[in-house]
Amino acid sequence: MNKLSFWVWLAILAIPVFSLVAAQWDTNTGPSIGGGGYDLGPFVYSWLLIIITFVWSLCVLGVAVFRRNRTSPLQTIGLPAIGVTTCAILFLVYQNNLF
Repeated sequence: MNKLSFWVWLAILAIPVFSLVAAQWDTNTGPSIGGGGYDLGPFVYSWLLIIITFVWSLCVLGVAVFRRNRTSPLQTIGLPAIGVTTCAILFLVYQNNLF
């Protein structure tokens, strides 16, 4: 895995994660328009965050394990470790939205 593919894999994780975290950022503290007091946004976005990071981690691990030409062990183990760490942090931050 060269440096370019390393950064491409990180971008594939970072773009959806930052987008979904930004979507959950509540800038409007006023009442919602149109009545209806129940918002599914945090629940759906939190589950999407967990699912995307988990699937990304599995894909990166699969690529690292089944790749024929072995490269730096730091890159091979580093990307799945980043994914698992991100998934754990997101779970801790958004655990109230998941249930």
